Amino acid sequence: MIDVVAEVKPQSKITSAEMDRRRESLRRAKAHSRIEGQYPSREGEAIFEAFINGEIEHDEILPSLHALHRQI
Repeated sequence: MIDVVAEVKPQSKITSAEMDRRRESLRRAKAHSRIEGQYPSREGEAIFEAFINGEIEHDEILPSLHALHRQI
């Protein structure tokens, strides 16, 4: 398995409502991607979970995915 290079940060204190909002936002984005025939890898899913859990912010998702795909 490929390790994603990411800066380790203390876990953010986000509310469960914010986690739900993030989860729903990603659910919609993934639905759009599936229409185009694109599916996230297991490693990509880990990045999305980090966002949902407040470990990274939205502006860190794409750089993390780009770093992941440069490693593959």
